[in-house]
Amino acid sequence: MSILETLSKNRTPILLAEIGAYLHLIGRFSKEFLESHVKNGSISPNFDYQKICSDPAFFESTGLDKILSDQRLKSFIKFNTNANIGELTKGVDDFCEFIQKHTWRDSPYGLCQILADAHGIVSGIDKSLAGILENKQRKDYTFRSTVFGYEKEIELLKNPDLKRQLFEELYQILNDIFAEIATNQQISYENYRKFLSTVAKYYPKTIGETRRPINEISLYDYAYSIASLMKSNLAKMLVDGWYEPQSKSKWTVFSVNLDIPGLLSKGLKIGDILGYRSQTENLFNEIKKFVEYDYSFGNEIYRDGTGIYFSCPVFEKIDEFLKEIMETFLNSLSFDVSLHAGISRNSRSMTVIANERVKALGKISFSYTSGAEHWRNTVINENHENKFVLEKCPVCGIRMKLEKGDRCKVCNERYENRAEVWNKDPKATIWIDEVSDGNDRIAMIVGKFNLNKWLSGEMLDTLTSTTFVEWKNKNSTLCSKIGIHEIEDLEREFQDMFKNPKLNRDGEELLKSFVDTKINDFNKFWHPIAERDATGYALNLVDNKEKARYLVKLLFRKHPSFARLRRIWLTTQEFIDEVFGIIRNTFGVSDPRTKRIKLVISPNPSIPKNSTCDVIVNGARFSPVCIDDTRSIFISTTNLEILNKFGKTVEEIAKTLSGQDIKLKTEEEKNWKDFKIIEAKPANDEFQDYLPYIEIYDFPDQFMVLVPAYEALSITEKILMEYEKQFSKVRDRLPLHLGIIAFHRRTPLYIVMDAAKRLLKGFEMSKTIEAKVLDVEDIEDQELGKCRKLKLQTDGRDIPLSWIISHSTKDPGVEDLWYPYLRIPDKLQDRDLSFDYTGNGDYVVHVKKMKKGDKLKIEPSYFKLCYIEESSDRFFVDENFGFIDDIHTIQCLWKFVVDKLKSGSWTVSQLYNFWGEFEKIKKYDEKTSEYFLESNLINILGLDRSSNEFEFLKKAIKDELFELCLYWNLQVRKEKVGKGD
Repeated sequence: MSILETLSKNRTPILLAEIGAYLHLIGRFSKEFLESHVKNGSISPNFDYQKICSDPAFFESTGLDKILSDQRLKSFIKFNTNANIGELTKGVDDFCEFIQKHTWRDSPYGLCQILADAHGIVSGIDKSLAGILENKQRKDYTFRSTVFGYEKEIELLKNPDLKRQLFEELYQILNDIFAEIATNQQISYENYRKFLSTVAKYYPKTIGETRRPINEISLYDYAYSIASLMKSNLAKMLVDGWYEPQSKSKWTVFSVNLDIPGLLSKGLKIGDILGYRSQTENLFNEIKKFVEYDYSFGNEIYRDGTGIYFSCPVFEKIDEFLKEIMETFLNSLSFDVSLHAGISRNSRSMTVIANERVKALGKISFSYTSGAEHWRNTVINENHENKFVLEKCPVCGIRMKLEKGDRCKVCNERYENRAEVWNKDPKATIWIDEVSDGNDRIAMIVGKFNLNKWLSGEMLDTLTSTTFVEWKNKNSTLCSKIGIHEIEDLEREFQDMFKNPKLNRDGEELLKSFVDTKINDFNKFWHPIAERDATGYALNLVDNKEKARYLVKLLFRKHPSFARLRRIWLTTQEFIDEVFGIIRNTFGVSDPRTKRIKLVISPNPSIPKNSTCDVIVNGARFSPVCIDDTRSIFISTTNLEILNKFGKTVEEIAKTLSGQDIKLKTEEEKNWKDFKIIEAKPANDEFQDYLPYIEIYDFPDQFMVLVPAYEALSITEKILMEYEKQFSKVRDRLPLHLGIIAFHRRTPLYIVMDAAKRLLKGFEMSKTIEAKVLDVEDIEDQELGKCRKLKLQTDGRDIPLSWIISHSTKDPGVEDLWYPYLRIPDKLQDRDLSFDYTGNGDYVVHVKKMKKGDKLKIEPSYFKLCYIEESSDRFFVDENFGFIDDIHTIQCLWKFVVDKLKSGSWTVSQLYNFWGEFEKIKKYDEKTSEYFLESNLINILGLDRSSNEFEFLKKAIKDELFELCLYWNLQVRKEKVGKGD
């Protein structure tokens, strides 16, 4: 049998094993588990989630315990393969065995051995090393953390009824699956997806581990990661035969790549872009079904603008396997860019994802032309009666279109389909004119996280699971006895052990302080830790000094386990989801901003349903959509504020439009013709109160969204404020870049998309820079607790960066010693809470140990604010980036200007006069420029040289922020502010 044929014939047993892997942690979805692992909990600390099958009361009469112990499972898991499957012949009796025997201490066999190996890879190293200090949370202060140290409430603790709800749903689904297998010998895709969606709905509502600082991984992260690794490893054994998996299993990453931002930028109009987005989502779902269900060899582990990535077995004939996939599936997909399928190098973790993402864009997104679709200038129809001029479709660049058409048949169907989707949910607009503000202007907000250094595990090294100080304090007697005072002393002890692995009593006691197990041979301590190093670096070290330094790093750092890497991108994805929540909450219901008008046009222009036309009425132009082609009924698709000359409310505008003569043209005809609006009135309720924004896409690392230009900067500031809160402890290492590209609503959208693509590429190229600490202040923040406020000076800027970095948890009695570490160029000899995070002389220091004058290495978050007036402007959007902090500065400057204008201290003409001097001042040398700048501040704006506002404005002008502030507010937003307003 071929590889795919073997996998297909074993689909049901593979999926049942995967289901068992999800269920093996079901006991942790309970208040009992959480409270048994906290200080002063009311539940017995002896609660064992592996023994729940013998406790019917735990299942609250839901019946789930009965299905978990149903021994029909043994007859359902039957393998059909030519490979020697060895231990797999020892079947499991029921799902309870997965719960009871999923660690190596439980003496697992067969499938449970594969599960135990996956379980150990995902969670073992964190618990065996970090857990030795038992940093249990207090009962009343038990929280889940993001992977970046921001703590939130645990939903399961707030609502214990979730347990019963989950158990009832799982019982019903598993019952359906068992009945289905008994009848058809197969699990349907619908029931498989139903099980997965139920787990995905509930498991994220609690954490898989309660102790700080490993309380950041949800139960779902653990279960999903373990199930994915087990599934892929089982698929390998069914193809290549059984092998002992403990500490030997490896995986690879299977990816299907395409450049989604590049693809979307081909769209001429928003319908093209949204159509492509929908098509890529459908494409990825097809690929997902192929991998996860049809051939069941892996699970999706990541998805972004570069493609979709899956866990994958390390088959012996991996090239043959990839060839089968191409022939069986990928070659049958029809798409407008080439798809590239690839297999990564082998790994004990998924840190290879970062490298695969970097390589992806170099391999993909090449337009193709099939043999049947070639260039022709003319074609004669079957009757040889007429000639039709054909042109290359400007959207896909592949197929031909008629000369009079805007796009080829395929692209046109995709374009028109978006209107059909809108008709079913008209409150979610797809009309770009409805997004425009009262000045006919729109803004593309672009956001970008640089995740590569996190997904590679590099930045995880800057976080600790246990600090040296914590360990030393707990083992103070031992450390005094053997002379360990600094971390270098511990390194020297380990160097000696590498030379002489046979340990004395002091050596045994030292190792026991880390793993709570007596070990008399140092190699038995080193090798398991080295094997669990996800990067594979530890096993290749030879020099004892290097090995000792690296071992210390492994003992105290956060480890790039599969679950933690998954939690990284899920955290940024959750943040981006919140970004769209911020945008939604920005817009309330307002008249006429979020209203629509129904129009009846005569004579019937015979426009197809869901198509648009252009209308001019009394000099105002807009584009209604046809919702009933037989009765000639249209719905307005524009911001009614631009029709304010017809009235101030939707009723007034409709009344004025009714009876008006109009000019109308379609996309096909191109010529204006005379028509009349015979009836106009407010549209029905289902068409009212739309939200004026359009999501282009959102991925864990980036997003694009269209919003009204007038609100764009305030929306972006809200996004920044949420970032400053949730990523406070790592903002120096995880940059969020933000850009605003404003444009007139008539600007061709492909120009804007091209500009956005260039902006993203510019953000991707950002480099590490140095900053100097100008000032340090201890403050108390209502949301973040105890913090330090750092003022940082960077090259080429007058206004310093102002960062607030938290070093608190949600428990007021517990300080965060694990997350808020800052990278420094050189070791600071006089600081504790500092360590070498790479093992190669690269140091970090805790934020509360920072002092004035220190230097830091930071990954800057950049910001771009621009307006596209001409198409050529898009070629310069990736130049002259500011820092994300400039958003606050620009907003502060505008508030200052408004206050001055409203008070009468300044006039608009006075402000324009001052602004007009900027270009002249720039031509002088630095000393002369400063002289004239100060003179203008005093003589034109009347500022006092000794005032704070004088100095602030002077610095803002030198950093080119004041000019940007005036341009944005006076010329793009067209604000009109005067005395008395």
